[in-house]
Amino acid sequence: MAFLFICIYTGAQMITLEQIPILAIPSMNDTHLEESLIINKLDVAVSNNELETIHEILHELLAHTNMHYAAEEKMMEESNFPEYYKHKKEHDRHLVELKSVINYFEINKEPRAIYAYIEGGLSAWTLHHANTMDRELALFVKESDTIK
Repeated sequence: MAFLFICIYTGAQMITLEQIPILAIPSMNDTHLEESLIINKLDVAVSNNELETIHEILHELLAHTNMHYAAEEKMMEESNFPEYYKHKKEHDRHLVELKSVINYFEINKEPRAIYAYIEGGLSAWTLHHANTMDRELALFVKESDTIK
């Protein structure tokens, strides 16, 4: 999958291609790129105060995140990944957080809250999770050669 996302933006710092770690499983790289692009789109919508677009992108992010985590959790189960419960617990925690942010936005229609969420942790957490827990998973799966 290849696509280009160019944006002139003076607000928050966007996730760049260089920041996204390259892992041993290509499908994981595609998923992380897609997720980063959704977060960047959300960031732009927030900066433009586009309430309906923010709402739509938040739900797009939730759907993508659910798909992302389901695929990883299946991979962990199929490979008997020893850190499955620790990794899944972090997925579950993040999903609760994301749903809470969406609920807050739907009630309050406050773009600044979404900006704070993106800049206060979402972007950094996403990159950190990919570079640590997901990297460990990808290496384990690649070394065990259980998932093609």
